[in-house]
Amino acid sequence: MVISNLTRSVSSAALWLTFASPSAIAQPRAAPESRRVISSVSDLTKTSFAIGTAAAYLERSCDARGRFAYSVDTDSGKVSRSYNIVRHAGAIYAFAMLNRFHPHANAANAMLRASEFMRENYISRDARSDAPAVWSRPVPANREAELGAAGLALVALAGVQQAKPGSIPSETLQGIGKFVLFLQRPDGSFYSKYRADTGPVLEWQSLYYPGEAILGLVSLYQSDRSQKWLNAAAKGLGYLVASRKGSQELPPDHWALIATAEFLPYYQQNSCSVSRSDIVQHAMRICNRFLKEQITKSSDDRLIGGFDPAGRTTPTAIRLEGLLAALEFLPPGETALRGRIKEAVDRGIDFLLRAQITSGPYAGGMPESALKPKSVVFRADPQAYKVRIDYVQHSLCAWLRYENMFGKK
Repeated sequence: MVISNLTRSVSSAALWLTFASPSAIAQPRAAPESRRVISSVSDLTKTSFAIGTAAAYLERSCDARGRFAYSVDTDSGKVSRSYNIVRHAGAIYAFAMLNRFHPHANAANAMLRASEFMRENYISRDARSDAPAVWSRPVPANREAELGAAGLALVALAGVQQAKPGSIPSETLQGIGKFVLFLQRPDGSFYSKYRADTGPVLEWQSLYYPGEAILGLVSLYQSDRSQKWLNAAAKGLGYLVASRKGSQELPPDHWALIATAEFLPYYQQNSCSVSRSDIVQHAMRICNRFLKEQITKSSDDRLIGGFDPAGRTTPTAIRLEGLLAALEFLPPGETALRGRIKEAVDRGIDFLLRAQITSGPYAGGMPESALKPKSVVFRADPQAYKVRIDYVQHSLCAWLRYENMFGKK
């Protein structure tokens, strides 16, 4: 199978670039460890261009049915037959964020048809929970569902509903919320996986799914203001914070940081089991873990600013998403940590800018690895030729958060 939509003229990216004009900002403090630090309006112009081309790539990759070209080998043009509905929902989430910061018909239309594809092919009622589940395989081969798909579906569909009021039935949103509550234990923790024939899977856990579920519940609360969603989000976040309190090092849970940023404005409106201070301390520990991982010195300049020795782009993008979300709620008095985070995201944003494909039929795509081979004959890293929708989505969300925080007066 060879992709067709993505090989349309890259001039279509120009449609997106009309909104991508940066505003002047104060020059940030330079980081001595790195020769590459975002520090000028011209650098923000690059970020805005990257947003435009990434948005154009995602829009081109979403066909008339709303299905994304999930994974593409840019060398051969072949598209993988596999599909992942969690990452599909994540792409809709990116479109919703894009449309919120830069309202645009292309973004709204793409996320609308992608949401329809998900609803028609992957969402149906589960008999055991008496609620609609987001299944891992298309209906009627629905046998297994994952918590992350339900959580991100809530975030995505709530974003579509905000952009296009009336497009998503409230019964759909509330039904998926009911399924998330079905997967939550009394202590606030979640089952990560569910099977239609046997129920919740006890032996399998995901690091990211609880944060995605908490974020989804907060998004649902923002949509209909039903207190039960906020209470469940508080229980979930409270469990994460309390269960990790004695850990020497916290896991790299960027979704917990994003969910915390959305939850904290409503902290006083529920009886959370942990204090606001404990939640912030939990977030700060995750941030410090991320900061220790960033590559600031290397014999290979391509790795500078990244967070992965193999040059993978997504580990950098997700950490930037989390760090930028944390800047929304970290106390102003934490000047040292905030300054370190700002320097880290400057370097990380530049790493992603250098990795993005900027010309040709796949302009706007993000390869799995930034270690592009120096010779077109010798493919030193085959992953440098692979573009997947979640690679693009995470980088796009990181750039959008960065631009929204630092690119405006």
